[in-house]
Amino acid sequence: MSPAPSPWVPLRQPLFRAVWLASIVSNIGTTMNDTAAVWTMATMTPSPIMISLMQTMSSLPLFLLALPAGALADLVDRRQQILVAQIGALLTATGMALLAYFGRLNEALLLLATFQLGVSTAFTTPAWQAMIPDLVGRPLLAPSFALNAVGYNIARAFGPIIGGLLIAALGPAPVFTLNAISFVAVIAVMSNRGYSGQPRSAQQEQMLGAITAALRYARHSPPMQAVLVRAGLHVFAAVAPIALLPVLIRERHWTGFDFGMFMGCYGTGAIITALLLLPRLRARLSFDRVLAGASVAAAVSTGLLAIVPNRLMMGLDLLVVGGGWISALNTFSVASQSAFPNWVRARSSAIYLVVAQGAFALGALAWGRVTGWTSSSTALWGAGGWLLVCAAFDRWLPISHVEKLDLSPSGHWPQIHNLALEPAADDGPVLITVDYQIDPAQTREFRAAMRALRRTRLRDGAFRCSLFHDLDNPKHFRETFLVGSWAEHLRQHERATVEDKRIDEAVNAFHRGPEPPRVRHFLMTNLRD
Repeated sequence: MSPAPSPWVPLRQPLFRAVWLASIVSNIGTTMNDTAAVWTMATMTPSPIMISLMQTMSSLPLFLLALPAGALADLVDRRQQILVAQIGALLTATGMALLAYFGRLNEALLLLATFQLGVSTAFTTPAWQAMIPDLVGRPLLAPSFALNAVGYNIARAFGPIIGGLLIAALGPAPVFTLNAISFVAVIAVMSNRGYSGQPRSAQQEQMLGAITAALRYARHSPPMQAVLVRAGLHVFAAVAPIALLPVLIRERHWTGFDFGMFMGCYGTGAIITALLLLPRLRARLSFDRVLAGASVAAAVSTGLLAIVPNRLMMGLDLLVVGGGWISALNTFSVASQSAFPNWVRARSSAIYLVVAQGAFALGALAWGRVTGWTSSSTALWGAGGWLLVCAAFDRWLPISHVEKLDLSPSGHWPQIHNLALEPAADDGPVLITVDYQIDPAQTREFRAAMRALRRTRLRDGAFRCSLFHDLDNPKHFRETFLVGSWAEHLRQHERATVEDKRIDEAVNAFHRGPEPPRVRHFLMTNLRD
């Protein structure tokens, strides 16, 4: 493995530094708010399901809205989208503070406000994640995501402690107020026009088409599918310690301050791991090896959480839980950003978030249910066993190869010129044919190469792709693929990557004709009068 860049290098870029610092301020407010909100719910009701439902309501908006939010972020200025979402969060947090001050906050309103803040997060996060590669470039992607994780866990280390102290001294209302104020930091940075997140494609997509393109890309991209499956399975179990922590504290008759301190231990473990351990692991080990170690560490520490006898042991155990969480999530984040190109980055980030947050929400609800039916110890041991199974997935569903993919634009598809009939952008469907002359002795190998090429056609815009063998000429093969419109076909030319170029070259190496494979375009004609 090549040496990993220092985790601090991205901070040399002023705009990334400003964004990073603003996110820390905002996340401190958010983690303070989360601590206060969860503990407030724990004081309102003894139900473990209602308490774990707070995690579900926080994650559910990302599950429901991340994909349309990601599609929107690929169609509009990402900076503007983040700005509007953060203003919405500011208004919601202000409303929570006012309700708490006047004693009108109840279980239903607390769940609703948590959901509304989750909506703002759903529209912020895909645009935010897609913005990072634009700010720092691919070589600094891993340390940038590590720094984001460090920033978030700085907030997780200090936010819950501050929140716990304020809850114990003054109640939840001041915490909700500080959270509202914290959103101003991101709003101020996003109001700066130093970064433009305008879409780059010359062929502007519509919202529904953009969502369809993202789903199509995920369906026909095995590397992305591997990342999504691995992330979903891991997060489903790894959420158990945090989802059940308020229940564990209440069972031991501890206080809201203890809850804040334990959340701080969790965040501190993540910070130490991200700064001191994870860069060394990433320099020496593959994605799969890091994930296997993170799963085992999370499994053991999750199981031990059920039997630790005192506050000190629980705090130490949560250091390991936090370290395992950040090791896995950082690896999944970098792998997901490596598995898709820039043209679909925000939408694909949204699909990753849908899977991760869906697993987070379902996991929190499921382990809360298990606790209600049995006990918190049973739920934690079950989650630990699940994580041990996840550790074995590096053999069944590896993802280390995504690190080597080059999905930068290649520009190798030639521009289309001198058509006798020039179609309009919305005209379609369009049929494209490519004729190959192949040595019959290499038919089997050619078909194998065409299967890889077919995936790229379908992934980048075609809704059907087939290969035909000429019955009169054994050397002649014709590839056909259908695209919904002329504009969509032009977008295919823009979307071609260096990895696609390698696949094209592997196919073209079988061509034995005197000229390059002949490409022709056909527009569907209406037969009705």
